[in-house]
Amino acid sequence: MAAVLSSASIVGRLAEALVAPRLSDQGRHPDPIYLPEPNVLEWEGRHGIGWRSAEMETFRASLKLEGEDIRDGILNDLSAYHDLSPETCREICIDWERRSIEEWKSADRSTAQGIIDFYDVAHSWTFDLLWYAYLQSFGHGLPASAMAAAFARACASGRSHLDFGSGVGVTSQLFGRLGFESTMADISRPMLDFAVWRNNRRGEEKKSINLRNRQLPADAYDVITAIDTLAHVPDFDAAAARLHRSLRPGGWLIANFDVRSQKSEGSAWHLYQRATVLDFKVQRAGFVRADTLGGVLHCYRKVDPDSAGRRARMLLQAAWLPVRSLKELTDRVRWPTPRRLKRLWRAASGRR
Repeated sequence: MAAVLSSASIVGRLAEALVAPRLSDQGRHPDPIYLPEPNVLEWEGRHGIGWRSAEMETFRASLKLEGEDIRDGILNDLSAYHDLSPETCREICIDWERRSIEEWKSADRSTAQGIIDFYDVAHSWTFDLLWYAYLQSFGHGLPASAMAAAFARACASGRSHLDFGSGVGVTSQLFGRLGFESTMADISRPMLDFAVWRNNRRGEEKKSINLRNRQLPADAYDVITAIDTLAHVPDFDAAAARLHRSLRPGGWLIANFDVRSQKSEGSAWHLYQRATVLDFKVQRAGFVRADTLGGVLHCYRKVDPDSAGRRARMLLQAAWLPVRSLKELTDRVRWPTPRRLKRLWRAASGRR
């Protein structure tokens, strides 16, 4: 038995060495002033186009206040709203995850209602999300909002936009500056209040929907963005159906799935681990995936989920789902070269 357990342990370590782990916690945010500038000239495809786009320039401008640069605009917003010094706000931005873990642990989160209640105490997320927008503006994050806006400008038949899970409101603000009538929707009162205040501070009033006590209207929007949102929703199927009802015929849902390992305290609010399953569920709700931006941001067109052809297609997708899930695993495999094989085995077996 000891030999069997020893062999299993070695195999387990080998698997850990061969398969890249899913992203778990995010840890501390970096400060861009201490990071080397990214070589954006090497970025290709949609990522590079998004970084160099007019939409990204508008995104950067939206983070500023008059007479200030992006960094000062970010810290000024947080300092004025929370009545804290800019330096204290910077420290909270960097160390936001520790505070978020404390907020998560402040009550029972084992039920869907407990998870929903978390977002009404998640004050740390205003610091996290606004700082991440700052990181994006300097090329240290995927320019998701700018890429989504460029796609919507090119493909949406109208200019009515909903940002589902709007956070601090930067995506809604960007769409508004680009000529869309944008509405913010979130289940977190602290974030929604901050987003409304921040937009009003710039003279940009936005409609807002508190999802704790209001439903989304039906057939109301030409495009819905759900960036870094759906992996936090306890009832995923209900959310997908709700977004489908809210879109006008032929409308677009632009969404990603920020799935993470559940092994870390810093990923407790990321509720799902397999993006392929979430993609399937979105399509089952009545969407066709027509494009993917930057490898992760999916563009879904609304269709009739009850047509005979659609039902047949989803049956085929359901049969194909295990293969897609296997590919999701193999994409994480660190395939060893002959030169690395010996070193890989030594690492897996615990030898030096």
